[in-house]
Amino acid sequence: MKLRTWKSFFKQGFKNAFGNKTMSVASIVAIAAALCVLGVVMLIVLNLNYLMDDLEAKSEVTVFLDKDVSYSDIKAIESKMEKWDGVREVEFVSKSSALAKWREELDDKAYLLDGYDGDKNPLPHSFIIGIEKPEYTEDIASKAKLLPQVMKVNYSKEVAESIGKVVHSVRLVGAAVVIILAIIAAIIIHNTVRLTVYSRRREINIMKYIGATDWYIRWPFIIEGFTIGITGSLIAIAIITPLYQYVLNKLAGQHLAEGFFVNIFRLLPLGDVIYNILFVFILVGVSVGVIGSGMSIRKHLKV
Repeated sequence: MKLRTWKSFFKQGFKNAFGNKTMSVASIVAIAAALCVLGVVMLIVLNLNYLMDDLEAKSEVTVFLDKDVSYSDIKAIESKMEKWDGVREVEFVSKSSALAKWREELDDKAYLLDGYDGDKNPLPHSFIIGIEKPEYTEDIASKAKLLPQVMKVNYSKEVAESIGKVVHSVRLVGAAVVIILAIIAAIIIHNTVRLTVYSRRREINIMKYIGATDWYIRWPFIIEGFTIGITGSLIAIAIITPLYQYVLNKLAGQHLAEGFFVNIFRLLPLGDVIYNILFVFILVGVSVGVIGSGMSIRKHLKV
């Protein structure tokens, strides 16, 4: 096709998208509303995944060493553990550091530990092994027990298994909900585009009778669907962005975001989620707008 023909298609497509204000506004509002609902659910799922990642990062195994362990033994044990599958990090905690931490936890009763410094320190050296995923915990604990100079290994099997089940369930349910809502949003958008095409069926029939080819008729409608889809997507992102920022600011200003609650209510920064949401919005809005226009016009071309 000639460039002039394509210019005509785009001009007609844009004109159609905003020419019939009632149908265009109804279509754009329907698309924006469907995508807003999808966006809210996506934000919830993304933040739940973030919380699950944080929960997984708390999985750890504590390895206590014999009192007579040497510096060379400590380095050898650390080097071995760092090579194990599923190990995120290995932190060495000297007995003096452990005593200092214990003092800090006792707060105003720290005087109870007076006299336990130096050689009188009863605490052993230890390693805290950070686990990548809860399912690695038991295997790593079993390996640690077999190492020389290891006195005891502490970890909670029940907690590790519970974390693993919760993380898996939340991610599975979250993914299913997002997929279902994306399908529902696509159906709503598709039906909205079909109504737009149906309202102009007589125009299509007239063009067909005067000899216009199917693709000559179809292209302006496809461009119209693209325009309506991307407009609805951009409106939806313009609604979701300030709402999410408002929630972030509200939580940041709450006094409850101190101590224990700071980990529970911590949300992903806007920049970490908005591009994912924008990509999905444009993908769903534009693709369904274009495909919906192309499919809806097909039966009106059979005259």
